[in-house]
Amino acid sequence: MVLEVNEQTRLIGKDAVFDSLGLVTIIIDIESCFLDIGYEVSLISEKALSRKISPFRSVNSLANFIVKVLGVENE
Repeated sequence: MVLEVNEQTRLIGKDAVFDSLGLVTIIIDIESCFLDIGYEVSLISEKALSRKISPFRSVNSLANFIVKVLGVENE
């Protein structure tokens, strides 16, 4: 099966492409990639999990959350 992923791809909830373990694995992989280039990023935190709207609901929301965690400004 080929999985097409775009910014609207659901990561949690109805029609999600991953189960909860799959999502945790992806998050760990993303954190590891950042660590490989010298950035220590923690995406699974109290702050992330307590947000009213989850940053893990879609690829786009996760990307926006990563930008905020890194403190990078959108141009």
